[in-house]
Amino acid sequence: MNRVADLTWKHPKLVLAAVAAFVLVALAIGHDAERHLKAAGFTDSASESERATRLLDDALGYDANPGIVLVVRAPGGGPLDPESPAVRREVDRLSRAVARVEHVGRVVNPLRDRRAGARLIARDGRSLVISGHLSTTDIEDDGGVVAESVEPLVASSPLDVSMGGFAPGFNEVNDQTREDLTKAELIAFPVLALLLLVVFRGVIAAAIPLLIGAISIIGTLLVLRIMATFADTSLFALNIATGLSLGLAVDYALLLVSRYREEIGRGGATREAHRRTVRTAGRTAVFSGLTVAAAMAALVILPQRFLYSMAIAGATVGVLSALIAILVVPSLLALLGARIDALSVRRGPAVSDTSDAWYRLARGVMRRPVGVALASSALLLAAATPLLWTELTGPSAEAVPPGQPSYDTSRYLEAHYPRDVNEAVTVAVDGRADDAELAGFGRQIGAIDGVVGGAPFARASEGVAFANFALASPALEGSSQDAVGEIRALSPPGSASTLVSGNTARFIDQKQSLLDHAPLVVAIVVTTTLILLFLLTGSVLLPLKTLLMNALTLGATLGILVLSFQAGWLSGIFGYTGPAAIEVTSLVFLFAVIFGLATDYAVLVMARIKEQYDRGDSNEQAVATGIALTGRVITAAALAIAVVFLAFGVSSVFFMKQLALGVAVGVLIDATIVRALLVPSLMRLFGDWNWWAPGPLRRFRRRFGFSKV
Repeated sequence: MNRVADLTWKHPKLVLAAVAAFVLVALAIGHDAERHLKAAGFTDSASESERATRLLDDALGYDANPGIVLVVRAPGGGPLDPESPAVRREVDRLSRAVARVEHVGRVVNPLRDRRAGARLIARDGRSLVISGHLSTTDIEDDGGVVAESVEPLVASSPLDVSMGGFAPGFNEVNDQTREDLTKAELIAFPVLALLLLVVFRGVIAAAIPLLIGAISIIGTLLVLRIMATFADTSLFALNIATGLSLGLAVDYALLLVSRYREEIGRGGATREAHRRTVRTAGRTAVFSGLTVAAAMAALVILPQRFLYSMAIAGATVGVLSALIAILVVPSLLALLGARIDALSVRRGPAVSDTSDAWYRLARGVMRRPVGVALASSALLLAAATPLLWTELTGPSAEAVPPGQPSYDTSRYLEAHYPRDVNEAVTVAVDGRADDAELAGFGRQIGAIDGVVGGAPFARASEGVAFANFALASPALEGSSQDAVGEIRALSPPGSASTLVSGNTARFIDQKQSLLDHAPLVVAIVVTTTLILLFLLTGSVLLPLKTLLMNALTLGATLGILVLSFQAGWLSGIFGYTGPAAIEVTSLVFLFAVIFGLATDYAVLVMARIKEQYDRGDSNEQAVATGIALTGRVITAAALAIAVVFLAFGVSSVFFMKQLALGVAVGVLIDATIVRALLVPSLMRLFGDWNWWAPGPLRRFRRRFGFSKV
């Protein structure tokens, strides 16, 4: 930190020029990063459902489960005559055109395939379905290419043709997410700018966090572009890059600027004021960025593209935001000096001023520490209670927002066709089994509660057979998952093995994959958090208490999420049209983000309390003063992050609304209940034991310089 302080004081223009050069390079390479990113990616390639898909793709040359369906109706909605020459010509034309599209392996024309016609021609005579099977196992991304290629064919038909299926629905969600990201940015930037004007009381100071955020976003685009060259990277990483970059930029710029104002208020815009700012606030920003990065980086071990991409983006943002902040902000401060307060827009207490209200609150809490700790913990545990009846959901037709083309098509298919037309359960038999054994196995599957129909087993190759079955309920409902579980529990026919795929099986495998990897993710997050907080505070107990408070914050946030969307308490406010359930990967993402941001606030508070304690204040005085000095800063930072993420709540994609509310609620809970009540009450109860550590650990910290402020 001393070297950074000297560099940014002596050569601020050189530092800013170097950062500007980095921005230009990052823009040149990363400006088109979005074009190289793939669809979300929720699957685990090692799961049974994905292995089944690959097995049949190798044997058949296409996925046995339809990825795209075209519903053909007469113009005006009247009866459709399948014997009409005009209808037959158009259905033939569409079928041939779709078959020529990249990533399409097979097209079923119900007017040419008599066996399929019984299922693909509606009983009411008003429609028929052309079924497309994809020749790719990445239905989430390559399926989007197919949907976009088929869309002009649909639009040019003289008949009433609409497109549905998993691939078009997923593609529409991706496109909507891109649009919503732009919309969120257009909302977040001006609102954040106004908030920063109020907080900083000056145009110059308020512009600094926006500058840091923009540089961090550009740097993350560079990383994502490079990453996309070597590994499939999810489009949704852009959302976390934008939201987290702006949020952390506000955090660190607030921290540095407010500390600088405090220092120059004591003795002017001197070199020593600059050095103290970097050594204290800069050091805190670095530790904070590392804790956020560690929490996000733990997700990199997860096999889902959506999550490991979020991990890389989030970790990059954490490190970049801190690094850019400690280089750019001190350089600007060295050039501006007291002019940091230029273009003032209002009078009143600065964000850097000690807050008498926060000081009195901390003192009041510490007079009744047991009661406050118990009451606030009980409140957070009560808020977490709804987690006990959480319903989980994942990618399905229900994720498509109303108004998208495939939404109405999916509703129509549900009402007029068996579910295997659009969402089949595919059972693959790998190994030796004769026709009689396969037929008997098919009858066993058909007798399972929740299975309402299916085709006979067919040979995909000499050693592989398959059949598609229809379920009574939507793919992700509990009864459908139970039915797939029973299918998987059946003894395979002959000496073969069985593999089950389809959307229901994919969702079951997704949950199991996350559950299998969860212990290691949690262990990494907990271990790195403990280490970083110990290096910051020199205490063994404070990191453990922080973990406990983070867990309470996380539990309360997720409980409120369940009440808001699953129970529908806030559905009207958010215009929520998604399923009455919580998207499963959202829980994993929220765990990392909220844990990281909660630790971020803990770092901001604990660093200042520790500084006061090291100056000779008693434990209680250090706590009260530290909370008073950081009160306005953290409140402003939490409001800024809440504003940024709530802007994503305008998205019509249901899980984006859940993520937006989850992050906003999490930071607000942590910045209020936890910081105002739990932190001072627990610090008072533990007294000087807060700062205890075994002798070897204390010597390690001193030896490597972590104890110097």
